[in-house]
Amino acid sequence: MKFKVIALATTLAIAGCAETSVQPMSKDTFKVQTHAAPACGPTGARNLAFKAAAIEVIRKGGDAFIIEGDHTASGMTGDVFSGFNQNFQQGMVVRMIPSNSPQAKNALSARSTLGANWQEVVAKGVPNTCG
Repeated sequence: MKFKVIALATTLAIAGCAETSVQPMSKDTFKVQTHAAPACGPTGARNLAFKAAAIEVIRKGGDAFIIEGDHTASGMTGDVFSGFNQNFQQGMVVRMIPSNSPQAKNALSARSTLGANWQEVVAKGVPNTCG
C-alpha cells in the first residue's frame, strides 16, 4: 500500500501541475502568467505560457502576435514540516498585430505556433500540466 501511494505521488509530480491566467491590458494587449510545479522546470513554464498566448490570440480573433515583455522567476513553497519545493513563474506581455500592419511580417503566427491541429488545441484550452 505504501508503495502505491509513493508511486501515485511520483506520477503526479512528474506530470507537473501548472496554472495559467490571462489579464487584459488593452484592446490588443494582454498578459499571460503561468505558475508551474518543480517537475515543469523553467522551460516547461515558458512553453506553457507561450502556448497560452497563442490560444488567447486565436480566441480574440487574431493570428499574428509579438511578445513585448517577458519575465521569469522562481520561488519556494512549503514549510518546515512538509518540506520545500521550488516553483517556476513565467509572465509574458503579448500584443496582437493586425494582418495588414507593417509589423505583421515580423510577427509570430498563433496557428503555426500551435501546429496543424490548432483548432483542437484551442478547443481544449490551456492545459494544467507541462507533460
